[in-house]
Amino acid sequence: MEHVVKLEAFDFKLARICQEGLLEFEVRLRAAIAHTLASKNVAAHASKEFLDAQSCDKAAGEHTKFDAWTKTWREAVTSGAEDEDFIKHHLLKYPEQDVPICAVTEVLSFGNLPFLYDLMQTPDARSVARMFGFAHPSRFGAVLRMMVDFRNTCAHGSRLFNRAFKRPLSLREHDTASELLAHLLEPGFTVTPKAHQRLYIYAAVLAFMLRSHTSGTNWHLTFKTQIRKLDIKLQAPDGSELISPDVSMGFPARWSDLDLWKPKP
Repeated sequence: MEHVVKLEAFDFKLARICQEGLLEFEVRLRAAIAHTLASKNVAAHASKEFLDAQSCDKAAGEHTKFDAWTKTWREAVTSGAEDEDFIKHHLLKYPEQDVPICAVTEVLSFGNLPFLYDLMQTPDARSVARMFGFAHPSRFGAVLRMMVDFRNTCAHGSRLFNRAFKRPLSLREHDTASELLAHLLEPGFTVTPKAHQRLYIYAAVLAFMLRSHTSGTNWHLTFKTQIRKLDIKLQAPDGSELISPDVSMGFPARWSDLDLWKPKP
């Protein structure tokens, strides 16, 4: 029972730390999308002229993806107007104009940001991806959906220890602009089963994106400190450890020595 209580306390603190990193990422992502689209038109989100027409015209049930997106952002604005003065002000003073993208991204849920990102024109999507160290929009779009799953798991108090997330991520060479994630390309980088669905790869990609952004971060150091606090001695009959980052959470051996987890020069 003592092991269970200790592990639960560790996991609770770990989830809070992960939430802090995800919030950093979310704020930066909102700003990146808003800035990129606003440079084309203040209401670029509301017109297919400034989005990718082919993506917008794809079917989404009985409607198109653009129709579904329009419904999503308009509902977010309506809901936001109940509490946010900047939304109320715009609707009252400019009732015939669409709410600008900088305001829309403030009231959209984190879960809806990948929806908008997928509708952006390729050069714009690539520009946003590069702000976070990714070279290709499609790979970054997949990462965004992973981060939404990661955030929901942490926010709802679900367990991180020994969790296999539903979305696996397998990086390819040249997906990113540096070598900080190169170890994830190595076969068998961890002994944990379902390695591409474990906490480590999710946290490693989050750390990489925060480090790649011009604002910088120290989040990776806080995360590293918390993982090192997992010190529960429980062994199998053969003497192997039952509870450790490399056994249960997808961490590589000697992961803390990798450049990804060191202070940024």
